[in-house]
Amino acid sequence: MNEQPEVIARSAGELLGGLNEQQAEAVQYDGPALLIAAGAGSGKTRVLTRRIAWLLSQTGAWPSQILAITFTNKAAAEMKERLTTLIGPVAQRMWVSTFHSACVRILRRDGGKIGLKSGFSIYDTADSQRLVKIICTELNIDVKRYTPRSILARISDYKNSLIGWQERLKQYAPQFKPGVRGSQIGSFGDVEVLYACVYAEYQYRLATANAVDFDDLIMRTVELLRTDPVTAEYYRRKFRYILVDEYQDTNHAQYVLVRELGGVDCGQQREPGARGAGRMGPAWITVVGDSDQSIYAFRGADIRNIQEFEKDFPNARTILLEQNYRSTQTILNAANAVIALNPGRKPKKLWTALGDGSKIIGYAADNAQQEGQWIAGEIARLVREEGFRYSDIALMYRANAQSRSLEEALINARLPYQLVGGTKFYERKEVKDAMAYLQAIANPADDVNLRRILNVPKRGLGARAEALLTTFAAEHQTNVWSALDSLDAMPNVPTRTAKLLAQFRDLMRGLQAFAAENDGKPSEIVAEVLEKSGLLAELKKSTDPQDMTRVDNLSQLQSTAAEFEQNTPDATLNGFLETTALVADSDQLPDEDEDTGKVTLMTLHTAKGLEYPVVFLTGMEQGTFPHSRAMENESELEEERRLAYVGITRARQILYVTRAAVRAQWGQAAEMLPSQFLDDIPENLIEWKRRETGVDALRGGWGSNGSDDEFGGFEGGYSSESSSYGSRPRWGSAAKRATSGRSSYGSYGSYGSSSSRDRGYGGGSYGSKYGARGGSSYGGSSYGSSYGSSSSRGSSSGQSGRVTTRRMKKDLLDSLTKAKSAASAKAAATSQPSRLNVADFHEGDRISHDQYGLGKVVAVEDKGRNSVITVDFGSDGVKRLLLRVAPIEKL
Repeated sequence: MNEQPEVIARSAGELLGGLNEQQAEAVQYDGPALLIAAGAGSGKTRVLTRRIAWLLSQTGAWPSQILAITFTNKAAAEMKERLTTLIGPVAQRMWVSTFHSACVRILRRDGGKIGLKSGFSIYDTADSQRLVKIICTELNIDVKRYTPRSILARISDYKNSLIGWQERLKQYAPQFKPGVRGSQIGSFGDVEVLYACVYAEYQYRLATANAVDFDDLIMRTVELLRTDPVTAEYYRRKFRYILVDEYQDTNHAQYVLVRELGGVDCGQQREPGARGAGRMGPAWITVVGDSDQSIYAFRGADIRNIQEFEKDFPNARTILLEQNYRSTQTILNAANAVIALNPGRKPKKLWTALGDGSKIIGYAADNAQQEGQWIAGEIARLVREEGFRYSDIALMYRANAQSRSLEEALINARLPYQLVGGTKFYERKEVKDAMAYLQAIANPADDVNLRRILNVPKRGLGARAEALLTTFAAEHQTNVWSALDSLDAMPNVPTRTAKLLAQFRDLMRGLQAFAAENDGKPSEIVAEVLEKSGLLAELKKSTDPQDMTRVDNLSQLQSTAAEFEQNTPDATLNGFLETTALVADSDQLPDEDEDTGKVTLMTLHTAKGLEYPVVFLTGMEQGTFPHSRAMENESELEEERRLAYVGITRARQILYVTRAAVRAQWGQAAEMLPSQFLDDIPENLIEWKRRETGVDALRGGWGSNGSDDEFGGFEGGYSSESSSYGSRPRWGSAAKRATSGRSSYGSYGSYGSSSSRDRGYGGGSYGSKYGARGGSSYGGSSYGSSYGSSSSRGSSSGQSGRVTTRRMKKDLLDSLTKAKSAASAKAAATSQPSRLNVADFHEGDRISHDQYGLGKVVAVEDKGRNSVITVDFGSDGVKRLLLRVAPIEKL
């Protein structure tokens, strides 16, 4: 019987077959440092996997010498699958993983050298925020002013920059001693004092609980490699070839980790005459990325890592992949035009052999609701008339808050959809509770999860019982489980409380013993926890229909554990917990070929790496996209432009761009100018189904040049007011070009404000309230020639896709009237009694909020006039709303 070889030997011809010239060059490159600058859709995964196979079959590398890093578990799984096809089953045992997964493996093996036991817990964001909140409460910090989320974001920034807590404490609060009971920050003039103290205490609590957070996985691995030369040498000899995907999204800590693992700065010389990287000296490093797709600066990503790669590695080779295999040339031309305006980028121009394809389709709506309705109608038409599936279509937006009007339109049109970025499976309360039991079983020192389940389900152990345990633990400098284990020695415990605590202790001991006996069967441990803890029984006896869904979720958790057992030869409870802890948003997206039967809604940041036959880019307005924060910051505006580039290149066949003239912002109707990115796209690439809104017509004056435009036929009465706004403006980069390279954007003025800023778009004033007499002129000299003239977009003749419907002035002003009426109504809502009745709300009800969008009621508190409902808004978090003033509607 012939057995399959461990590594399938592939000839050079097989590995280079089907590659273009640049791809083949990247696969074959023989040298210590390679940057593959891979444009969107240029086949980078194919190149990366073929390069790994080339190193194995043509360079003599061993599978164990290769470390391949991706940014998502899904991408790692895809790479392993492709490698298995190329080189055989050995690919499944290779180090092909995310940064975090690789670091977990390193720390499980060698973390003890920096005080980390191998069974450590990995805290997700919710666990970390819970711990920070506990610390803030004990340190008497106002969590409304300094929210756990904002404090944790600052701590994350420190860790991504490899700044330790000792360094911050020494600089800002040398007198503070972490772990000392009763410590107080006291008054402080610099908020950095607060951050330093909480950071120090947070790290102390993590160490006590034998736990790490996501950022620690990278930072502590770097600490290990820097402080333990033996461990560093082991991994430098082990990994002789390091390949990193999406290098433009690496932060400083990840950048340093790559250099430490590769021994780049260790000073060792390469073996003379060695084949490939040899057995000593710096590793061969290959990075793949696209600086034009660097969009995660808010997470700490540093674009300089890829921009300065050739400076970091003086002998590096750079190979450009510019042939796109995904999109039509029209879509690529639009993307090229937008990104070309970013200064300082290395020139790269995508092209394709797929042909021009259809034009980009544009639509300008009067308001967000009309935008959503038109999109819903267009989706129905695409499915009905052009043979697309719902799963072929994606709606993308800059911020989660924009999904509300789109969701409402899809619901009203009865179109199926899925929202990516809502409440994630592992963040659902019932799943989180079950996982907390598993974490506390695997790591009894984990105080955060043990305190979470102390009274879940309710067993009479409230805040007072918890305080007894935490006080005893603090006095004896131990953890909560040790305090519970020493219950008999704990003084002043009421008899009833002692009895209940003993029952909980015995429950946990029993579950720990069961887990130890069945460590290789996580699904059985999950089943035992669900039964013995009472979690399942409590939900099953409930009459709330929503609780049946929660039962299904717990069933799904057990199925997930069973699937993990089947797919993992050496499955353990810790391994299962590790896998679930490292799940990312993108890992939960359906596969590209899977027909979910639903339209997908997601933010542009989530869309990175995905592709769809049909893409709608919505909310293309100044202040929405690009975001208002970017208006005065050139580097942020550059990132917004890269985000636009990413969005455009998600489309394979058809791209839509839509905008609204009026959009609700902070409860007020705001007038929105078209996005400058629309002006960056060449005129001949867009077919406008509706180019001008009612607001635009009022701004620019109607019937200029004698054209029979979309809103022609208006009967007098507004000529003087419309002329006060000047001719139609150019915006964005067209204005930039019209002003001889001068920046066309000055200060950002708030939309619809009643007073004018001194500086505005193009250096002229902007922001005076629409309709106010004597306001500053839109379309003044700072905008260049008027929008709609023969020298700019929207010329009066030959405009493709023109809608020639005539409208009366009542229709033209309708959207503004409605918007202002709505704003007035909302402003009055705080002073008038609400018609909402607390008796009409129950757990599980769905509501719609003006700011946070769709949500689900999770608790109702009947307090008469001050009744409160608690609502889960998914990615926007859980909010408590005062019913009489909340801008909500029950669905």
